[in-house]
Amino acid sequence: MKRLVSWLAIIIGLLIIAALVRQCRQSGAANYQTATIIRGPITQAVTATGTLNPVVNVQVGSQVSGNIAKLFADFNSEVKAGQVVAQIDPALFQATVTQAEGDLANAQAALELAKVNAKRTQELFAKKTSSQADVDQAMANLHQAEANVKIKQGALDKAKADLEHCTITSPIASWAIAFETHIRGMEGAVAC
Repeated sequence: MKRLVSWLAIIIGLLIIAALVRQCRQSGAANYQTATIIRGPITQAVTATGTLNPVVNVQVGSQVSGNIAKLFADFNSEVKAGQVVAQIDPALFQATVTQAEGDLANAQAALELAKVNAKRTQELFAKKTSSQADVDQAMANLHQAEANVKIKQGALDKAKADLEHCTITSPIASWAIAFETHIRGMEGAVAC
């Protein structure tokens, strides 16, 4: 009987060990989940803490100073390359263009008068009724009038360029991350 009990204890022990080995093998096995294939967006969420810095940080400003009349982008809004992001009040710049156009027209009228006077003085000199000094003075006035037209044309071109610079555009496609204005010149800057 002692032998029978010891053989039973050994058999029961072996059964317990076999059950434990089988249980360990099943828990270490990978569990697979299957599903039918469908088309759809791939979504991946990443949770992290820290600070994001842009790869490219572009300061967008203007070449002229003035009051900002309109903002066409907002903080964290997407902007495309060439998109208007701000407009400086163009009223003063438009007035400068109008004034420069008037100055140019005045200079052109003075040039026409100088041409007529130079021609008349040369004709009078040919008839011996005018002196060489009068001819020289008329030619000098003509050259001054021509130079004055070029100066006034340059002023008009600058005024038109300043008017165009009232429109601030984004040089790159990006996100607007900051808006700053400077009090002294009231010019605006946008960081993309």
